[in-house]
Amino acid sequence: MRRILITAGLLMSFCTAAFGDEIADTGRKIIEKWRDAVIQVKMVIEVNEYESKSEALATVIDPKGLAVMSLSAIDPNSRRMGGNTPGWTSKLKDLKMILPDGNEIPAQVVLRDPDLDLAFIKPQNPLRSPAVFLDLQDNIKPEILAPFIILSRLGESAGREIFVPVSRIQGIINKPRTLYIPDMNGMMSGLAAPAFAFDGKVLGIILLRVSQSESGTTGEMYGGMGNMNIIPVIVPASAITETAKKIPK
Repeated sequence: MRRILITAGLLMSFCTAAFGDEIADTGRKIIEKWRDAVIQVKMVIEVNEYESKSEALATVIDPKGLAVMSLSAIDPNSRRMGGNTPGWTSKLKDLKMILPDGNEIPAQVVLRDPDLDLAFIKPQNPLRSPAVFLDLQDNIKPEILAPFIILSRLGESAGREIFVPVSRIQGIINKPRTLYIPDMNGMMSGLAAPAFAFDGKVLGIILLRVSQSESGTTGEMYGGMGNMNIIPVIVPASAITETAKKIPK
């Protein structure tokens, strides 16, 4: 019996190590191919006449520098329950994309989609050379509990270095639109970070789901995190490409 237990333990360790190597190999390939498509964006936002400076993630999705980011990052009012609140206003005063070489270029918002928490931004002036961009057409639909890899970046204090959490699909929302719910690793990885299946195909972009329900935000206490009014989700790549078609030419 002891020999059987030892053999089973060694086999489990081998399988765990092999699975870990698969994650590491896939993750490194994703980093090498797509790291320059995930950038930071500098913002100056005026909230009720007070200015604040911050940074957020964005993912570049075409060679001209078109990128997607969380609308709530540039418009805090968009995530307030019931939409805009009288007496509470926010205004984007300045927006700059930080390129992989460290250069900061002025950018502008070209489309907002509050339902998907999507903001499309692009450089104000043409880029000198084509940008590294994430091909959202090469996507896949995950199943529940499927593992995936997130490509994110740390903040300025950590040198804006690449950060690669591993997560799982904890739930799938099908109506009124398909959204994937990540586990806590996914929720803490940063809005606008892209998510990848283990074969390297894109799942989508992590954004916020903001419910307009009048129920309170105490769902985490009584009904679990799924009942919260605001929760990070993965918006499928196909939904983002479809929304991008609305950008004015």
